[in-house]
Amino acid sequence: MEFDYVIVGAGSAGCVLAARLTEDPDVSVLLLEAGGPDRSLMMQIPAGVYKVFHNPAFNWNYESEPQAALAGRRIPVPRGRTLGGSSSINSMVWLRGHPADYDAWAEQGLEEWSFAHCLPYFRKSETSDRGASDYRGGDGPVQVAKGRLASPIFDAFEASSAAAGHRLIEDLNGPDAVGIGRLDCSKGGGRRCSASVAYLRPALHRRNLRVETGALAHRLLLAGGRAVGVEYGQAGQVHSAHARREVVLSGGAINTPQLLMLSGIGPADELRSHGIRVALDQPGIGRNLQDHLDLGMSFRCSEPVSHAWMGSRLGKLQVGLEWMLRQTGPGASNIWEIGGFARAMPDSALPTVHYHVAPMKIDARPDGSFGLSHGFTLHLSQLRQRSRGQLTLRSASSKDAPRIDFRFFSDPRDIVEMREGVKVTREIVSQAPLARLGTLEVAPGVQARRDADLDAVLRQGVKTEFHPSCTCRMGTDAAAVVDPSLRLNGIEGLRVVDASVMPHVVGANLNATVIMIAEKAADMIRGRPALPPAAIGRQPQALVRDIFSPAG
Repeated sequence: MEFDYVIVGAGSAGCVLAARLTEDPDVSVLLLEAGGPDRSLMMQIPAGVYKVFHNPAFNWNYESEPQAALAGRRIPVPRGRTLGGSSSINSMVWLRGHPADYDAWAEQGLEEWSFAHCLPYFRKSETSDRGASDYRGGDGPVQVAKGRLASPIFDAFEASSAAAGHRLIEDLNGPDAVGIGRLDCSKGGGRRCSASVAYLRPALHRRNLRVETGALAHRLLLAGGRAVGVEYGQAGQVHSAHARREVVLSGGAINTPQLLMLSGIGPADELRSHGIRVALDQPGIGRNLQDHLDLGMSFRCSEPVSHAWMGSRLGKLQVGLEWMLRQTGPGASNIWEIGGFARAMPDSALPTVHYHVAPMKIDARPDGSFGLSHGFTLHLSQLRQRSRGQLTLRSASSKDAPRIDFRFFSDPRDIVEMREGVKVTREIVSQAPLARLGTLEVAPGVQARRDADLDAVLRQGVKTEFHPSCTCRMGTDAAAVVDPSLRLNGIEGLRVVDASVMPHVVGANLNATVIMIAEKAADMIRGRPALPPAAIGRQPQALVRDIFSPAG
């Protein structure tokens, strides 16, 4: 088989690229996806996320290596394994991060990746129900909706945040993303709007696009320093697909560096240790691994104002019927509808922690299921970790999961920032609006007050926000894996377009950013002029410097 482009991975980036490249009828594209179709009804129902989230039919269900600073625990690393990738199984929160994140990329020599250059592509990707504006798109593929689920707990959290001195923000994707407010969700008409729904499905009728599911990439085909195709397995058979123009890797921050190393592109000593012939010694592949550390906190409320009723049999029936009949009600909500960004470190110019709040207490059970009770659940996430991990091979087989070592808390500043985040959260929860609901902290628990106690809680309890990134770093220096046009340094005809190319993780959920990267990359690949940068100027240098050397 021969195509102009072979794309590996039909996740957020791969779906965008397949759709945009095949807008040219003279270009042929093969899109390979290791998982299957995204046909599950629970994928369509926003509140059904937990019915698909851990399902091995749709999830790689990776685990990290034991984390030395986290009591030796292995940390779950779910990754989408279906059309749409993680956008088909995530919680649908749609955030971009702070403009200073992107201006910090530009400060590292990536001028075309400043926020002013990225904003037109953010706008191009979305149709926001807030309406088109300088910061919002009005005719893009991804349907984006502001959270509007009515909840006394949401109202009280906003009011308590204001009482604790935090600003209330109308649009957390606007020009000033520091404060608390209603989150956006990638949904439309009460249904999930994944990258597959938004980009791939409308393009499936095109004769120049071929999509193969159940197709696990084994290695890249290389000839004379150039990527010329991909070898993959499907239904017990091995196939080869050849690319006349380019191979594009969009497998994400875990699968992309794994495939590169399986193909002989990566740290030479690592490759030789698995008997892989070295095609290119590139030490940066798999290094610089970053994520968002996350601590789940739960609170009981004596006032019965939560959405715990959804957990009863009658409640489930009511929610399901309303969604089936009208695509409305709590079933049309992704549940995590309020949150935002706060400064946990007094000397930080940027927000350092991130909140997602659900209007019920989620009670985990030993069998992996959960129940609901009155109260609320809050996820506290660190926005920009300083610890750096790495991804290495477990074997020379594509069927074996790679070794994922985040090295969490290897930089002591991270645990300090998370600890201070807990204190800031408690200050919010102690304010009168939430106190009037009879709010009591259940986890981690009011007994953990001293710094040493909080550190112990963090080491035993933190996980990730499921945003692995940065393992094929973009840059202009000799150690960068890809150049500013996302071409892999040292191999012709090969690009990487996914979360792995970020120089450092942005301070927010990553799906909107990955789709923006792919929109921008599509113009690069097609040789089209980039969209003109937005006339918004740069972030103050104090904010950009704070990313490289944060307070603490």
